[in-house]
Amino acid sequence: MSILLRREVRLFADEMERVLRLNDQKEHWSYLPIEDLLDRLEEEVEELREALESDGEVEIEAVDIANFAMMIADNFGRIKED
Repeated sequence: MSILLRREVRLFADEMERVLRLNDQKEHWSYLPIEDLLDRLEEEVEELREALESDGEVEIEAVDIANFAMMIADNFGRIKED
């Protein structure tokens, strides 16, 4: 079953994928411990807070947060399957 994504969700997901592809040369997140990913997520939240305060790159930081949250969810799902 396919769901028609809202325009905002589709654009955000496209940006998430663009950023992930920029990092394809790095080790896949499935090899990273969830705690490490959670630490990175927390760092990105702080970077978003700073971007909001300084009129910085809010969208980029939000995408980074979403990507790390996705990685955690993906790894957690993989662990539950084992």
